[in-house]
Amino acid sequence: MKTQTLIGLLALMLSTGIVRGSLYNETFSGVNTAIPDGNPVGVSFSETVSGIPGGSTVGGLTVDLTVSGGYNGNLYAYLVAPNGTLVMLLNQPGVTGSNPFGYAGSGLNVTLSDTASGNIQTMPETAGSVFSGTYQAAGTLANINGSVADGTWALFFTDMVPGGGQAELTGWSLGITAVPEPVNVALGLFAVMLIALAGIKHCWRLQANRTS
Repeated sequence: MKTQTLIGLLALMLSTGIVRGSLYNETFSGVNTAIPDGNPVGVSFSETVSGIPGGSTVGGLTVDLTVSGGYNGNLYAYLVAPNGTLVMLLNQPGVTGSNPFGYAGSGLNVTLSDTASGNIQTMPETAGSVFSGTYQAAGTLANINGSVADGTWALFFTDMVPGGGQAELTGWSLGITAVPEPVNVALGLFAVMLIALAGIKHCWRLQANRTS
């Protein structure tokens, strides 16, 4: 009976989200902003994320980027979390010692995720086409884990080399796995444990009544 109760306790914890985080998709519309060609000053975008339970922190993150036009090998981008943590997303993809120009494709439609099998900096691409798929970012997105989830997120984009054509950020979004703040987790676990203990006591009473 104790084993069954513990299994039930774990199942309840998982089903109520006390242990696992919840996924929130934040899509920022109406971007459609040119990335100045060959200008390291670049352009930045700030968006406020709200609606995630207060005090929740980031337990996982994915980033979607949609860029039209330009020359992909010229692009550089990073993301700043509400707590100020900076993670590099793009660093002139494809640029190597033997290929100083990087990817020759035009436009991006990518999801950046730490769980992807390949890195956006080194994956093969088709010249002249939109680069699409799911890849690891240039940096590690998990470095943002622990930041407060609600708040201002900033995206910075620049085109580092002149002459590759005009690139435009047409959209971006975040997939935030939010983890409840420790106090709420502790309270939730305490509540579940009380329920489990009450169930155990009830089983003991039933067993005692049967044997008496």
